[in-house]
Amino acid sequence: MQWSRVKSILIMILLLIDGFLIINIAGKYVSNYYRAAENAHNITEILERRGIAQGMAFELPETHTLPVLQIDRSRADEDRFAIGLLGKDLVRTEQPDGGTVYYESSYGMLNWRDGGVVAGTLKPEDYVQPIDRTMAQAYAQDILRNAGIAASVGWQTDAKGLTVTASFETAGVPVFNRALTLIFREKDIELMGWWTFGMPYITKSGNYVAFSATDALFNLISKNEVARIDKMELGFLLSESGGGRVQMTPGWRVETSTGSFFVDSLKKSSVSV
Repeated sequence: MQWSRVKSILIMILLLIDGFLIINIAGKYVSNYYRAAENAHNITEILERRGIAQGMAFELPETHTLPVLQIDRSRADEDRFAIGLLGKDLVRTEQPDGGTVYYESSYGMLNWRDGGVVAGTLKPEDYVQPIDRTMAQAYAQDILRNAGIAASVGWQTDAKGLTVTASFETAGVPVFNRALTLIFREKDIELMGWWTFGMPYITKSGNYVAFSATDALFNLISKNEVARIDKMELGFLLSESGGGRVQMTPGWRVETSTGSFFVDSLKKSSVSV
């Protein structure tokens, strides 16, 4: 057999294989498209039957898989945070059980509790209360840089009046209750929030959760009275898991006419956030 004929046969075989793969991929894409459209239609019908409206911008999100993560408490990072805000001359006091650590200096006071909950009052030298949200946001960013967290994470800040909230994502999605809030009062700054340092990790293999938006929505409306669904967003929620460790549980935040709820992918329960 001539080599040219062999090459032609091989090319035809490759074209047939490529064609088969294209048809297979296209078929899956079309099937997924129609399945998503059918789910959205079914959701609309169910919500209408229950008298629940959909917000103008509401869209049913696609299902994604996220892991259940753990983060250990970092005393060293908490100390550095406190020193950056209160100075090196601060006084550090730790409870006998080690659950809460207090810091105090002429620049204010601060405490870190188990799980990464922080609260305090800051009195920076020559402090002048900001006059608008732009100044408050810039001031907050300077404070957090001094605390040593801005350089290590790609965090975002959101200012409303003279209250600024900072947060950052994990695995490309938000952590809904992990944030630092700074309130700029006339004579001092109030700081509060829930924060984590270091890298989260998985404690056991295969610890991933696929929780569809449809299931989360059904779960929510079966247990809560809502008049309108505005938005759904996939993310994590922090919860204490003992010994200073924090668990990050994946789930859906659903914004409704009666507030914002987090539907837990493990417990299949909803809580206000």
